[in-house]
Amino acid sequence: MNGKSTSSAPAVAFKRVIVASEGGAGLVPLTRFALRLAAPDAFVRLTEVVCNPAALCPRLLMSYPDWREAHRAMQHEASTRLTLAARQAAAFVAKPETDLIDLAAMHWQATEALSRSAREWHADLIAVASHPRSHRWACRLNPEELVAMSHCPVLHVPFAHVCTKDAGVTRVLVAVDRSPPSLTALHIAASVVPKGTVFRLVYVLDRPAWLGELLPRDRFGLDGEQTLRQARKLIRGTSKTVELAVVETETLSDDIASTVLHEAKRWQADLLVMSTSSKPKFVHPLPGHVVAQTLRDAECPVLVCPSTIEATANVAHHNQRPLQSASRGAVSASGVL
Repeated sequence: MNGKSTSSAPAVAFKRVIVASEGGAGLVPLTRFALRLAAPDAFVRLTEVVCNPAALCPRLLMSYPDWREAHRAMQHEASTRLTLAARQAAAFVAKPETDLIDLAAMHWQATEALSRSAREWHADLIAVASHPRSHRWACRLNPEELVAMSHCPVLHVPFAHVCTKDAGVTRVLVAVDRSPPSLTALHIAASVVPKGTVFRLVYVLDRPAWLGELLPRDRFGLDGEQTLRQARKLIRGTSKTVELAVVETETLSDDIASTVLHEAKRWQADLLVMSTSSKPKFVHPLPGHVVAQTLRDAECPVLVCPSTIEATANVAHHNQRPLQSASRGAVSASGVL
């Protein structure tokens, strides 16, 4: 890809990319953005999720003919929208595949259905655009659930970001801690982003406010500086510009996620990269809460990498597997009721 890493980990290239957007809107710009991180010869599958009509109008459960008619209309609309998106995407990707996921036939939630489809297709990147949590979308593609279920990295792009501009990737902020998965996420990001990208490696100094005077900043800051130096060595062999920063939670209400998001907004990052293994706060001992909060409130695209080395290694493993897809260039048949 764009330079060699000094790490012993194999180089990463996203070659099988699934793209999905809530309601099917924005599939083409989302695909264009996701391909900025993919290999030039990457296979792309555009995915459309058809919601169960009863989820939109529970009264349809009282009348099967009405439900069937509504379901047929939704399938037709989704198929038409997906075919149109594939035609438009053909301008910058060769023969994009398409897949129609019918939730009424599968009896799954949208997130689970997409995760299963990605695993069966051996995807090494899932790109998804979704509305904020305040939107009560009937078949919402919840990025938090998708990250928890998926076997590969997930690129979450806020829907507002997809609709407003065709953005590039020139400024990448990577949140690192002492965990090996965070360094693996950095390695993946360094492998897939375009040339000329500026990196900013951020370590959050998470010092509880109620222990302010008891835990001196110098002791915490030294740990952060050591972690950043180790992270910088990981991409020292690349041609990328690297900035280092130790940032601190300032108030009692601050946490790691809000601090990272504030730094990403202040620095005007085009992409935020994290691992699902993040150092928890004392008041939030459950692992992964940092990523969940970040996905919930992010205003820029977020690339979340698997928390285990084994899961991350699957990316390079599947890249080398010759796989054939029966649905290439056509809309997959939906399930039968």
